[in-house]
Amino acid sequence: MQFSWIKGRCLPRNATGRWEVTLSARLRPSLTALAVAATFVLISGWSTSHAADETNLTSSTEELTGSVQEAAGKPIAGATVILYGAGTGAPAKLAEGKTEDQGGFKLDASHAPTDSVLYVVAKGGTPKAGRSKGTNDAIRLLAVLGSTRPKSVTVNEFTTVASVWTSAQFLEGDVLSGHLLGLRIAASNVPNFVDLETGGYGGTIQDALNSAQTPTMANFATLANVLAGAVIQVTPDATTRFLDATTPRNGKVPTDTLAALEGVARDSGYKPERLFELLDAFYPVPKGRNLRPVPFMPYLTWVPSAWVLPLKFTGGGLSAPGKMMIDSKGNVWAGDNFIVGFQNQDSLWAGNLSKFAPNGRPLSPMTTGFTGGGLEGIGFGLALDADDNVWATCYGSKTIVKFDNNGKPLSPPEGYNFNGQLGLMQGIIVTPSGDVWALDLEKSQVVYLPKGDPAKGQLLLQGHSFDPLENPVVLPFHLVIDQQDRIWISNGAADFVTRFPASDPSKVEKFKVGFSQRACR
Repeated sequence: MQFSWIKGRCLPRNATGRWEVTLSARLRPSLTALAVAATFVLISGWSTSHAADETNLTSSTEELTGSVQEAAGKPIAGATVILYGAGTGAPAKLAEGKTEDQGGFKLDASHAPTDSVLYVVAKGGTPKAGRSKGTNDAIRLLAVLGSTRPKSVTVNEFTTVASVWTSAQFLEGDVLSGHLLGLRIAASNVPNFVDLETGGYGGTIQDALNSAQTPTMANFATLANVLAGAVIQVTPDATTRFLDATTPRNGKVPTDTLAALEGVARDSGYKPERLFELLDAFYPVPKGRNLRPVPFMPYLTWVPSAWVLPLKFTGGGLSAPGKMMIDSKGNVWAGDNFIVGFQNQDSLWAGNLSKFAPNGRPLSPMTTGFTGGGLEGIGFGLALDADDNVWATCYGSKTIVKFDNNGKPLSPPEGYNFNGQLGLMQGIIVTPSGDVWALDLEKSQVVYLPKGDPAKGQLLLQGHSFDPLENPVVLPFHLVIDQQDRIWISNGAADFVTRFPASDPSKVEKFKVGFSQRACR
């Protein structure tokens, strides 16, 4: 599974009001602060935290201590450091202070609301590594801490890039505001990129899948490198050039580094070559050397198509997921076609059910995922009801299954199979009224469970013509319900989509389209 932090926007909801994610060749911004694309590989990864005493200041349980640093680990002295508590309204200013000569600070965090998301903004100051002895008023660095503050925090270029890209949809300058669940999801993903205590790389971005198999680490470090060049003014005009290179489409040049990066995160594909060119301007390869003297490795060799930071996650029994859904708490559910470690083949889809926290941490058993209740091989059929119960259709066991939000099966051992009358199953939805509709691909029929009650289940639209195109559905694959309470069905072996009122499935209409549709949205 691959989540991309692009512009920080949310995914659309389906008819039940739940977040829905489907396979696509290109993934747009996801909520969570999720999201999360073309390759679905999920990997667990909490950052490894090491307590680091960045200053020689003493601290208490009511204090937040830390330091403001630039890329080389040198302090930024005299910076104004402000601790905020973010929520649905304007953020609360909790404490303010100045960094000492060694970049250290100590803030009173005793008034931090328990339900807020804490973040630190560092403004201005004098970088000790800078060529200029004066202050750089354009410096704005950020660290989003979450609801539980670390023992200490390092505010630097890494924390700034990580915090901006995960919280882009909630940021406007140094104001962080939004619905609490979204803020918490965004904050929980910051440690995937950066260790907030040390200011170094987080665990997920440097694990085997993300460090060696994607350009994310190089994208991330390149952004931090050019930001660092602007912070310490690696050339006399470095700050000005950085701000110019991040000018958005409206032509208004940002006045500080935080606003500059927010614009890039929200419109990551707009002239990405401008920032990339600063890599050579700020860090040319010295004569006789092969590598640039950048503060952060690795860096990009070629200009990216966009400044995006996708991460891969796996675990929790994930294997060849066919459909994903996001529940009311932001957890990601994935229906698996295959079994981890099994010699899987297309003739048998036997996978289980996987669940991940909004930050990619697996919540289902490591190898098997959730099992039971007749579950065997979820294809494209996965849905959530208003109580966050999971409904799925099975290709292997030819049945419908139901699980609660903790992964406990609620369906019987054989599932809901209508006494063996179901074939290879695909799409399933739960309507706003609580009805469950599912599709039998193999037998070309529709399953209807009024209010989700299997005891009242019906098999509908069963075709009997020798000419399959005369039947109401032909290898039905997926379905949706519109705002007029009409069901739309895509047909895998026909050149039409099927529509009928949910209240009267006998009133079938067909609309000619391209042959063999799959997903229906």
